[in-house]
Amino acid sequence: MKKTQGFSLIELLVVVAIIGVLAAVGIVGYQQYIDNTKKDVAKTNAQSFERWIQSTQIARSGGLTVQPSACEKSSGSLTTCFNAVLTASGGPFEKFKNPYNNSNAIIVGFDDNGTSWTGSCVTSRTYSSGANDNGTAFSGTISNDYEAYGMIVVQNIAGSATDRNRTDNQLKIGYCDNTATFVSVADNVSF
Repeated sequence: MKKTQGFSLIELLVVVAIIGVLAAVGIVGYQQYIDNTKKDVAKTNAQSFERWIQSTQIARSGGLTVQPSACEKSSGSLTTCFNAVLTASGGPFEKFKNPYNNSNAIIVGFDDNGTSWTGSCVTSRTYSSGANDNGTAFSGTISNDYEAYGMIVVQNIAGSATDRNRTDNQLKIGYCDNTATFVSVADNVSF
């Protein structure tokens, strides 16, 4: 009688255990990669927004026409500039996406509390204007952490939020990370 060769039960269990360990390490590493990428995209969105504000300010100070027209140097509030027109069709940020919710546009919130703010993006924060996740005007309170993830925040820290014509309006630009904590990318931007 011929003896058949094969793997023993112990050998098969060792192979399964090794594959399990490798899969567990790979899944954790992949999830960390995804989380870091989302943070980087949120930061890049806020930095792009800050560069747009600076270039728009240069155009405004030179008397050039800027788009959207709600951001031109004229009487009117900053709120009318930082609203849904920025993310609407044809707006400068229509193609931007929230990295924490790939199907939705970014939220741009304008916060006019006039004081330095480095705290939570939520805790009943009220944003006076912005674009919500479907591109329509947003005004109200963000009450859940997940609603604020990836949100770009424009905060008026000096000047007058009711007068776009002023030259001393100073803004703080940042974003909400995945812990609903405000991360600043620019602390003192003229607009």
